[in-house]
Amino acid sequence: MKQTLKVSVMALVAMFAFSTVADAQFGIPQPAAEGSAPIAIRWGSTQIGVWDPVALEIIFNKTYDEGEFAGQKVTYKLDPATGKWTSKKGTEVGSISNDGTIESPNLGTLKFNPETYKVIRNDEVIGEATKLKASCFGTTIGSFDGHVSPLLVAYTFHGILISPNQVTAWKEVKIKRDLEAAARAAQARSQASSSQSSSSGKTMDLYLNGSRFGEIRPNGDVFYNGSRRGEFRSNGDIYVNGSRKGEIRSNGDVYKNGSRVGEIRSNNDIYINGSRVGEIRSNGDIFKNGSRIGNVTNMSDVRKVAIIYFFEFF
Repeated sequence: MKQTLKVSVMALVAMFAFSTVADAQFGIPQPAAEGSAPIAIRWGSTQIGVWDPVALEIIFNKTYDEGEFAGQKVTYKLDPATGKWTSKKGTEVGSISNDGTIESPNLGTLKFNPETYKVIRNDEVIGEATKLKASCFGTTIGSFDGHVSPLLVAYTFHGILISPNQVTAWKEVKIKRDLEAAARAAQARSQASSSQSSSSGKTMDLYLNGSRFGEIRPNGDVFYNGSRRGEFRSNGDIYVNGSRKGEIRSNGDVYKNGSRVGEIRSNNDIYINGSRVGEIRSNGDIFKNGSRIGNVTNMSDVRKVAIIYFFEFF
């Protein structure tokens, strides 16, 4: 029993000490197994460096211009015990903590929320970081070619690769984008409302073989040759001479005296007892068994028109 417990504890320690790059880490990365391949880091689609999961080191394509490291690649190395990052020159370049705090050389203190993947600066959400990519105010910044800790992604892109000016610029782009989207949505609602009002506010005139025989008024009343015959109610019920005779359901099914007798499909085809018997075209023309039998002007409700011409309620 003791031996089993000892082995389990050792396995647990090993799992946390040598987690692989595929692990869904949320805290400070730990060294991966020897031989684990570096993971490309991209700005947009351009590779700008790699993440070495064994050495816990970001290795940039950029090189030092002068000094003892001239010609060597710029590197930032993580100390997993302290969360501090250090450049090859030995200077501190920020830190990360398991509570999501990121000390950034460019943006100051940031906070990463592992539940929402949000990156916060001065109590404002400025972007997101997942196990693969980072964004700022909806603009994608860059990505890793493999899964890593989202905290590492946030540090890499929000912490060391972007400036306050870039954050401001992306915020302004988002504000403009949101305003334009809101304007388009408002215009679409206005047009839809206007279209609906212009059609639904008019009486639908009913013609059969060229002669006008009736009308459906905006309030749902049905008139034949000047006499009120019944009404369509807003809940889909159909009344004839004061009595409820059936209903049109939201899916287009038509019920008469409690029994389903047909359907009005979304493409305006009319089916009775399972067979297609006609259609109502967008211009108001009524076709039955392949022949045009009439038409409707100011058509605003295909289902009501279908009841008149195909289901013999009135």
